[in-house]
Amino acid sequence: MSWIIGLLLAASVLLFLEVLLPGGILGLLAAGCVIAATVLTGLEYDWVTAALVFMASILVSLLLVVVEFRLFAKTRFGKRFFLSRTVEGKRRTAQSGEDLVGKSGLTLTRLNPSGRVEIEGHTYEAQARDGYLEAGVAITVLSQDNFKLIIEQS
Repeated sequence: MSWIIGLLLAASVLLFLEVLLPGGILGLLAAGCVIAATVLTGLEYDWVTAALVFMASILVSLLLVVVEFRLFAKTRFGKRFFLSRTVEGKRRTAQSGEDLVGKSGLTLTRLNPSGRVEIEGHTYEAQARDGYLEAGVAITVLSQDNFKLIIEQS
């Protein structure tokens, strides 16, 4: 009897930790503990009691998850684990490489052969056709290849 109770308590603890540290492994271990407790109950008592233990442990597990999301998430400790704010950002419209061909700009970083360039106030990934350019060098866009601009020194 003590093994059955111990396995069910271990399943509850593992399920609690699975909600905090998602990944699936702790949830699988919790499910294994419930199944092992069910089998031990069936072997030690009868299979009707084992089925009742299984259903009760599933209901307790669901209740534990609901309590964890509803109550624990509002505690000072729980707020560290649950996301409480939305992440905001902005996006700028992408300019196609054909629109930039022939335009001039400056290298922001050393291109060896790849780096960052600035063209008309916007920053782009670029690759120097000739291989190596220092930062602050005037450049001209030749073409675009797989989201990178191909440039040369002006």
